[in-house]
Amino acid sequence: MIYAVIVTFNPEIMNLKKLVSELINSDVEVVIVDNGSIEPIEPSLGGQLISLGRNLGIASAQNKGIDFSIENGAKNIIFFDQDSSISDDLFINKLYQPLKSGKSFISAPVFIDEQKGFVYPIVEIKKNGSRVKHYPSVIEKNFLVNNVISSGTMVNVEVFKTVGKMAEELFIDYVDTEWCLRAHSKGFTITVVPSARMVHSIGDKSVKLGKFYVPIHNPIRRYYRIRNAFYLLRKSYIPKVMSLREILFSVVHQVVIVFVSPGKRIDYLKALGKGLKDGLLGRFN
Repeated sequence: MIYAVIVTFNPEIMNLKKLVSELINSDVEVVIVDNGSIEPIEPSLGGQLISLGRNLGIASAQNKGIDFSIENGAKNIIFFDQDSSISDDLFINKLYQPLKSGKSFISAPVFIDEQKGFVYPIVEIKKNGSRVKHYPSVIEKNFLVNNVISSGTMVNVEVFKTVGKMAEELFIDYVDTEWCLRAHSKGFTITVVPSARMVHSIGDKSVKLGKFYVPIHNPIRRYYRIRNAFYLLRKSYIPKVMSLREILFSVVHQVVIVFVSPGKRIDYLKALGKGLKDGLLGRFN
């Protein structure tokens, strides 16, 4: 039995309704875990609704969805963000096949940007901390990596017994990265299925600088991004070079955002200072 855990926080209801409908039509049991949205999610939307009442973070919400799914007989769990969308009727089946055959315990799709239409790279982390970016074509064969984003990722529930669940102290950013690298350190790799494609939106908006799209999140989200990069540095299974690069990139990214966000410069500067301070002092709760 496959369960889908969708974490919501002030979602666009029509998008969420479409995703729930797509999943139900694919014979997936849907669990919506709402992180205290201003407008309550209606139970009539479909699936099982778990209302947390306040924003506990994506990691905590995912864990509650995992617990509920396992308690109700789930054998595999697939995770989604509220702004994700699938249009391929075979999407779920494509991701399930590597798990069903026993060739893999974790599978993941390829993402298409909702607004720009480009393919997001799948970033593999090498032992020395360097990165390899994969841009798989739709006809490419399945391949293995050690790092993907959580949305669209399907996991056999047996994995959680060995790896554990999501690190709730991270609240939001790097939750998927930390879990994937922790899983890899315990012998699990991730099968990417290039033929399984879904639409995804990363960032509240983005700006183009040269050939790069720079995602723009709100100041609170940017705080977690900076702070949590220091969390990675403290984990033995995460390459130090990678962690240091993430700290540097997060700071540089923040400076760029300050320059392109004239109305919120003070807020972004405060987020930068607080993120650096809490990260350095190890304040993750």
